[in-house]
Amino acid sequence: MLKRLDPRDINITPFKVYKEFTVTNVDSGSGVYGFRAISSSARNFDPDTATKTTFDSASFYHMPTWFLINKMYYKDTENNFNNFGYSTSRQYRLLQPSASIISVSKDLFGERIKPSSITLTDDSGASTLTIKDDGKGNLYDNDNSSSFAEFSVGGFSNSDIIKSTGSFVGNIFYEQGLLVFTNTGSKYIDIGTKTGNDGYSLKYKAQHTIREHSYTCVIGENEFNGTTNISTTPSRSGSISISGSVAWKYFPPGDALYQSGSYREQYNAASEYRGFVTHSEFRPYVTKVGLYNDFNELVAVGQLSHPVKNEDSIQLAINVRFDA
Repeated sequence: MLKRLDPRDINITPFKVYKEFTVTNVDSGSGVYGFRAISSSARNFDPDTATKTTFDSASFYHMPTWFLINKMYYKDTENNFNNFGYSTSRQYRLLQPSASIISVSKDLFGERIKPSSITLTDDSGASTLTIKDDGKGNLYDNDNSSSFAEFSVGGFSNSDIIKSTGSFVGNIFYEQGLLVFTNTGSKYIDIGTKTGNDGYSLKYKAQHTIREHSYTCVIGENEFNGTTNISTTPSRSGSISISGSVAWKYFPPGDALYQSGSYREQYNAASEYRGFVTHSEFRPYVTKVGLYNDFNELVAVGQLSHPVKNEDSIQLAINVRFDA
């Protein structure tokens, strides 16, 4: 009793969902890492003596990290398509000889960090900082948001960088979960790198795409008028045959047949229906709809809220929906 669905009756609609996370420096080594990136000569680089930040699960060398982020995000700012991350003229990128970085594992943000959802509270300096993102990949000091707005309105021109003093802090690359603090002022230079009472708290929203699957299953006139319900067969026999001394193991304890012992050695499939099934007014009721793939594997079951009579003179359409 299978029927292939018309492709026009299948609709898959994606929609984005968000979940808010809060991580701190205490989570360092468990998917969140705060460390420095420092430019210097790569000549005779020695991993045994090079400066690095070490966590229980990973180590980050400061000098190679600087060259990595410079190559990936900052080296060719005139041609945004040559860089990774948020390619837009509304993101200002200027990497200084040193930077602080907070890296969030993909396991903690899904597809990307939602733009405009960043709030970083940092206590590494003399006063508590509140850093936010503008939704375009820029990080700014919320206490000086007016000067950042002036810098932004001017198109992030290098000649207007003086307007951003004390406001523009760095960049957020949403798809990679990477916060880069490029402002080397004394207020910002240690963001994300200290612990304890000088640590940080990062709040953001992770993005994930869920797809709503909708399948309209149409039962035409005179279709699916049979039934496989064992209540329609003599002795309530099903559609399989099993024999042997352990046949009883295939059936649930407490079943009436089990109690009578009628299939301890053998269980025979029904070969006929009870009389009422052959009546001209017999109509089965639909209680469940199963969806199968092209390999006849059951992948989803739709449970109706109540049985629906399948009249043979009209079409019956059942819509099955689920998210995946």
